[in-house]
Amino acid sequence: MTDPLDLAEIRACAQSCAAANVRRAGRAVGRLYAESFAEIGLEPTQYSLLVACTLAEGATVGKLAEVFLLERSALARNLAVMEKRGLLRVKPGEDRRTRKVFLTAKGRTTLAAALPRWREAQAKAEKAFGPERLANLVGEARALADAMQKKDHAEE
Repeated sequence: MTDPLDLAEIRACAQSCAAANVRRAGRAVGRLYAESFAEIGLEPTQYSLLVACTLAEGATVGKLAEVFLLERSALARNLAVMEKRGLLRVKPGEDRRTRKVFLTAKGRTTLAAALPRWREAQAKAEKAFGPERLANLVGEARALADAMQKKDHAEE
């Protein structure tokens, strides 16, 4: 019996697969930021949520889920952990179907403590990869996420 797998194609897949390579890069970068935030007990995803909640004070859970490309239930679990730590509050919106997210004073203090650590991690990433290359990569990653999100909506 012959093997139906073409090893050359499998190798090409391993090298060019957007999903695998973006995830691998994401884990490596995430580890760098996680190490920087560890001292204050913050995960990179929590830092990003604190930033988003600061910029979009009173955003709904649905809007945050859309921004982060997360299922609402996954975001709700993350928000519940952060609410339990006193970093934010989730309050009912104008109607019973929506909930709005607000940073607490502790959340603001935590974000203020995290900012220098973010700058440190960002500087390390720029040093390792080059500031221009990193800026280009971040721009392309944002464009890729936007393109994939538009594709998802176009198929609905």
